[in-house]
Amino acid sequence: MDESELSVETPVPAGGRGGRSRWLRLAGDLLLIAGGLVLSYPFWSAAYAQVQQSRLDSTYRQQSAAFVQNLSANTDTRPRGVSQEEFVRRLAVIYGRGLKAGDPVGRLRIPHIDLDRLVQQGVGGKMALDPQGDTSLLRNGPVHYAVTPLPGAGEPFAVAGHRTTYGAPFYKLDKLRPGDPIYVDTPYARFRYSVAKTTTVDPTDTSVLSDRGYGLVLTTCTPPYSAAHRLVVWAKLEKMRPLQKARTR
Repeated sequence: MDESELSVETPVPAGGRGGRSRWLRLAGDLLLIAGGLVLSYPFWSAAYAQVQQSRLDSTYRQQSAAFVQNLSANTDTRPRGVSQEEFVRRLAVIYGRGLKAGDPVGRLRIPHIDLDRLVQQGVGGKMALDPQGDTSLLRNGPVHYAVTPLPGAGEPFAVAGHRTTYGAPFYKLDKLRPGDPIYVDTPYARFRYSVAKTTTVDPTDTSVLSDRGYGLVLTTCTPPYSAAHRLVVWAKLEKMRPLQKARTR
């Protein structure tokens, strides 16, 4: 009998070298996919924020137009014998009544760090100071802490924003220096602030939201890619001007 006829193929065990190789290749592919997702996260989150800002811009235009139309029928806001500050305060109160969480409040502009973003109204009630309360809104852009007044209605107008993701609107907040101008435009008035100082506080320190003497407070995580502390920029109100379109005719 020929030798070849007597040879028998030895089966490869199921858990042998071939099986291990397949699993290693699969694990390698999964790691590559995971790595790609991690690396692309800042890009797609920034794109998401940009789309949301465009949506907010459209809403803001409509909301502003409706606000101005409503003012024409409201005689209580006409500036008869009241100071400019009181007039703006009345307008801010009226505008705030119609705001819901997620609605655009106004436009925040900081020329020194090339920032131009619409600010949304944050959640109110018991969730106003909950760290998770405004999480979803922050993906769209900066958010106004709803427990603080609107610009012109009191102090401080406090705003939070992401430092490293979803467009990272507050990434360069640490570059601001005393005297740098900050502008906030609303449907009822335009405000100019001047940076007074920057500080770092614990994430649980909410006292910055009730500190009077500063017209504007901006907060974000610090250092970048960490939530260990909060960077706070304090600014004083230098000038406010009711917008011409907000004046009753």
